Amino acid sequence: MLNLFEREKLDLQSLSPSDTAINVEGLNLWFGKKQVLNDISMKIPKHRITALIGQSGCGKSTLISSFNRMNDLVDGCRYLGKVEIDGRDINHSRENVARLRASVGMVFQRPNPFPMSIYENVCYGLKLQGMSLRRTLDDSVEQALRDAALWEEVKDRLFEPANILSGGQQQRLVFARALALQPDILLLDEPTSALDPLTTLYIEELMISLKKRCTVIIVTHNMQQAARVSDYTAFIHQGELIEYADSDSLFTMPVKKQTEDYITGRYG
Repeated sequence: MLNLFEREKLDLQSLSPSDTAINVEGLNLWFGKKQVLNDISMKIPKHRITALIGQSGCGKSTLISSFNRMNDLVDGCRYLGKVEIDGRDINHSRENVARLRASVGMVFQRPNPFPMSIYENVCYGLKLQGMSLRRTLDDSVEQALRDAALWEEVKDRLFEPANILSGGQQQRLVFARALALQPDILLLDEPTSALDPLTTLYIEELMISLKKRCTVIIVTHNMQQAARVSDYTAFIHQGELIEYADSDSLFTMPVKKQTEDYITGRYG
């Protein structure tokens, strides 16, 4: 494992509320008549990296999109079950979704910088939250770009369009945009699939350093990446959680034959 910040392994079945970032209980989700998630229950530990693996279309991205209610944007979405963060059910009608998405940030598969300057990209969410003092914005932008390992590369061109950056730089810019809001949880949906190996390594090291300050959940098709960066891994198949364990155990001694078949390439 590549983990730079090794921590003791936690018992996922008896994880205490203080160690739990997200508690999922009996989550079922449909898009129209199609059921995509089937009775998912899991506790995701704080300040660790949890990877979700499985075939394309198995429900991984839908599951993490349930953690900040991005699925609400899809017509015909409905769900049963609980997703709790800090002891509250985020699907409750009184949940402040804008505040939820500020505390549960998301980075998608392909970089999606806004058509504005590098600086404006990073402070976009801060301005939406009402931050307007220029000195505070400047400090926040610099810190977020430093956290995303991008500051030295862009500090002299902050007010140039973000689309001048390379693909890897754009992905780190998107990380900075999410980090500027200081999220408690960061969701990463295939964040390195479109990147070259060197930039992928850069992003992986960034992920590992981030778990000091937030909980990281990553969807990946790359099992080598999951084994390198994650503390815990969940294998999902056709909307069902098949196995969930610390990554060392799951990749070396899986309990379920279905998991073993997937990680050894017998299917998928």
